[in-house]
Amino acid sequence: MKKLANQLLALFLIFPPAAYAATAYETLAGAAPAPALSLELPEVAPAEGRAYGESAVSYTARNAKKLAALAGKLTQINFVDGGMDGQDKYFYWGAPSIVRQVSPAQTGLIRHWTSNAVVNGTPVVDLIVKSGTLKAGPRPYIIPESHRADYYQDLHGVFFTTPDFRPGDLWMGLQPDSDYVDFVVDPRMGALYLAPGNYLFPCPLKLPEWLAAEYRKWKASGGPMPSDMKFTFDQIEREGGLQDALDIPVTVVRYQKGGKVTVLRPDLLAKPY
Repeated sequence: MKKLANQLLALFLIFPPAAYAATAYETLAGAAPAPALSLELPEVAPAEGRAYGESAVSYTARNAKKLAALAGKLTQINFVDGGMDGQDKYFYWGAPSIVRQVSPAQTGLIRHWTSNAVVNGTPVVDLIVKSGTLKAGPRPYIIPESHRADYYQDLHGVFFTTPDFRPGDLWMGLQPDSDYVDFVVDPRMGALYLAPGNYLFPCPLKLPEWLAAEYRKWKASGGPMPSDMKFTFDQIEREGGLQDALDIPVTVVRYQKGGKVTVLRPDLLAKPY
């Protein structure tokens, strides 16, 4: 039990407990009014709509269209009070009104900053170049400000930007010499424009295995939803249950590592699509 409690605490910022749920709808600038919060579980997606074994092209195209249709339809589902000196956190279903579906050809050359991250001693930029794939992270789309942060729980997957967008405006602590990968993807893939310089390839919700195991245990038991898991399990249910992980296949055109730029496909620099 102590181990599970520590795991839940570590996951707090990604999947906060429902005990902090707000009781009223919070309207963001530019957001359409939404109905009052419902205490009922969200409708479960039909099995045929799930992404088991689905290709990146099919999944991103289908879900980019679905998520774009949620633009301006926001329902606050959670709130964490940051206190006098902290950052208040608001959590939503839906998408900001500015969100829209875009095609890779509209964005042109795509850039993913790795923040100089390292996995098991290997720089992430090397892993991407070697594998030709990008993996989704666990966090949803977040709009941060000094006093608050808005978390959009439906918007998760592989985030990207464009080479001409200033890295300092991405709230990632990036420097011009930080590691990045520039690439192109299958032009049939679906993507979302989130805000200037912010784009998303939607992917299935990424969970640590221990949390997925807790969800399976609950579903197999047929019992009531554990109160300390409600926030996370509601999101899983909203998305149709657990889904296979989905990597985004890419063609690396250029990358920067340790401040040094290497061009692999000069032909695609001039004409990405």
